[in-house]
Amino acid sequence: MLALQRFRKVREPDVQPERLYRAEELIKPALMLAVVVLMVVGSALMVIFASHDYRKLFHQHQVTVREYDELQVEWGQLLLEQGAWAANNRVESLVIKKLNMKVPDPTLIEFVRDE
Repeated sequence: MLALQRFRKVREPDVQPERLYRAEELIKPALMLAVVVLMVVGSALMVIFASHDYRKLFHQHQVTVREYDELQVEWGQLLLEQGAWAANNRVESLVIKKLNMKVPDPTLIEFVRDE
C-alpha cells in the first residue's frame, strides 16, 4: 500500500483549478469596454472636427486681415487723392479757367465786422 501512495498525486489545498466565466458574467465588462471604446472614438472625432473648424476660422481670419490691409492702403491713397484735388493752387487754377473768376485787387477788398 505504501508503494501505491507514493505514485498517487497529492493535491495541494492552496491550488485551485482555473475558473471559467459564463457568458452572463462577461456581458457587463464587455459592455463597459464597448462604451469606453465608443467614448474614446467619439472624443477623437470631436477633436478632429474642432481642429478642422479652427483651421477654417483661422483661414477666414487671415483673408479678412488681408482685405483689411488692402482697404487701409486704398483709404490712404484716397486721402492723398483728396488732398491733391483740394490743393489751393489747383482750385485757384480751375476757378480762373472754368468760371472766369480772378483775384480782386487788394484795394477793392472790404472787411465787414460785426459789432
